[in-house]
Amino acid sequence: MSSHPFIGSISSSVRLSVILKCIIESLVCFYAILINILIIISLLYIKRLRTTQNLLLINVSFACILFSVSCLLSISLTISILYFKTIPSFACQFIGFIVISSCHCLMFSYTLVTFVRFLTIIYPFNRKITSIQSIKIYLLFKWILAFLLPGISLILPKQQIIFQPKAKICTINQQSPILFITFCTGYIIPLILISLMNLITYINVTRSRQILGLSQTKLSRLNKRKRRNLRLLRQFSLFTVIFLLGWTPFIIIEVIDKEEKFSDAYYLFTLILPSICVLIDSHVILYWNKTIRHQIGVWWRILIRKSERNLHNRDDQTRNVDELSCTCMHSDV
Repeated sequence: MSSHPFIGSISSSVRLSVILKCIIESLVCFYAILINILIIISLLYIKRLRTTQNLLLINVSFACILFSVSCLLSISLTISILYFKTIPSFACQFIGFIVISSCHCLMFSYTLVTFVRFLTIIYPFNRKITSIQSIKIYLLFKWILAFLLPGISLILPKQQIIFQPKAKICTINQQSPILFITFCTGYIIPLILISLMNLITYINVTRSRQILGLSQTKLSRLNKRKRRNLRLLRQFSLFTVIFLLGWTPFIIIEVIDKEEKFSDAYYLFTLILPSICVLIDSHVILYWNKTIRHQIGVWWRILIRKSERNLHNRDDQTRNVDELSCTCMHSDV
């Protein structure tokens, strides 16, 4: 462990801002974890939702859970550093790596959904490339890549992940060349790929309505399927935009503020946005999927009924005990 003088000289206003930020972000992360667990359970519980496409939705929910857990780990480390005024080097490296990897997992999950929808629309009659086996391969490759790319920062000779005094988190050093590579792999490249695939998909769906050589029934069925996939593609594109809006402010100040002239409050505020955006994405999934929302509502009503029944039984037991006590007192008299 290495002691840092600036930890001890932190002002009370900044310390209060850090604590407030940690509390808000913790509540948001716990709520996001709960929602995504309910989404995963619903998709696995309802048989008609066990589809190939919903496997991608389960993957997105797992990525959201991983991101929220990594944020909670980062919060715990920040509080520990402020309390003990020392920075555990290994914990800082490991948690920083987990946070960066979880961000890559989330962005790659959105990109993968866009890619599979893109293949479904461009190659509607080739079901092998969007089969369950193919999607499992895509998912495996996605998770490996999401942890492999940030792992470069761990094998380099110089320590790339450090505790940032302004942001109060462990992340890649602003002076490191790895910072730009990380932003490209986890932010810029996925955004470009998603935008290009959406553009090509839109052009394909627009032109497919005038395809010659197909019967009216096949053409109608094909266009209906493509419009449905295009709608789903737009939905996950919206998830990506929301998540990018959450990370853009922090990425901008990380790239621009090399001399750390921005205020601590601005750094702390921008760090809450990604967690809030993940929570918004989870709510959007619930809003668009009526079956999952209905199933969660059923479970909630069952839970309320059980609670009311337990409370009623407890009241009956209390009343019986009181009546028994009164009877014993009368008998003694």
